[in-house]
Parts: sequence; structure tokens; C-alpha cells
Amino acid sequence: MHRREALQSLGSAIGVVSLTGFSPERLLAIGRELHSRERSSVRQDRLVLDQHQDHTVTTIAEHIIPETDTPGARAARVNEFIDLILAEWFDETERAQFLRGLANVDTRSLNLFGTVFVHATEPQQIAILRGLDAEVTALREARANSQTHFFSRMKWLTLYGYYTSEIGQIQELQVAIVPGRFDPCGPVRRDASEGW
Repeated sequence: MHRREALQSLGSAIGVVSLTGFSPERLLAIGRELHSRERSSVRQDRLVLDQHQDHTVTTIAEHIIPETDTPGARAARVNEFIDLILAEWFDETERAQFLRGLANVDTRSLNLFGTVFVHATEPQQIAILRGLDAEVTALREARANSQTHFFSRMKWLTLYGYYTSEIGQIQELQVAIVPGRFDPCGPVRRDASEGW
């Protein structure tokens, strides 16, 4: 998948009111700007997510984009990107919905396995995420609004955060940010008709 295709699919699946209507290029620019701010500021405190919520978001994101031959969502610091989006781009309603969905992940884990999501085993975590994904699929098949479902937004934010990060751009998509070789003293080709 090319950068433009990735961001077009993100743009078409967007469920965040404050980020709708942007072109793929603008979404890329916003994502890069957020990543640069996330790296440049050492934050001692969280913007929206507390430590447990941050750990849960990190774990879910790593299941969505795991480390393989390229780094995963954890290495791309997608959790910090999501925290910035929650703080600066989500409105109060969107933020509250997301946090309720995140809390529901722990509720499901406690009901099924007797422990919070981050302490569940990897197979148990994957079972919960598959259940959430099945709910999103059922909403889509019923032609209902699946974009407001927590897991739909979590996947979107993970993809957006990952593919606008340096790791996602350079190592995964292999985008050459800097153009190829620059030869400042290369030969000038002249056309005989130009007369110089």
C-alpha cells in the first residue's frame, strides 16, 4: 500500500468529526506535525490517558500493528499520538465515547477472564479484540454507523498514528522523504535552436 492509498483509506473511514473533510495530504501533514510535537516535548504527565489507559491503548495498538520484520505500533509510539489526538482533536463527546469504550475493554476482560485486559494472556486479549472487531463488522453489514464504535476508532487512530510516524513512513512504507542524489554541477544540455 502506498502512502496516499493508506491515507485515503484512513480519510474515508474517519469517524472523528474534527478530522473529517481533510485531504489525504492534509491528514498526513497533521499526523507528522503531531508526531514532531510528541517527540519534541518531554511530557511528565499524560494529556488525557492515565497510566493504565495508556498501557491498554499501547497493548491494543501493538495487537493491531505488531512488530514483525518492521517495528510495531509500540515502537512508533502510537499511544502518545493517540493521547495527543484525544486531547487536541476530539471534542468532549468523542473523547468520552473513546474512554468509555476503553473502559469497556477491561470490563469484558474481567467478565470473561477475571483480570483487566493488560494482565490477560495474549490469546485472551486477542479473543476480546476479535469480539470487538466482529461487532464492527456486524454494524457495517447492517449498514449502521460503525465509525463511532470504540474499536473502529481505535483501529483508525492506530493506523493513522503508525503510518504518519517516522517508522511507518520510512521502515514500513519505505517512503523516501528526501529526494535522490543532488548533483549541483551537472552538465547543462543545450538545444541548438536556443542559440547560446
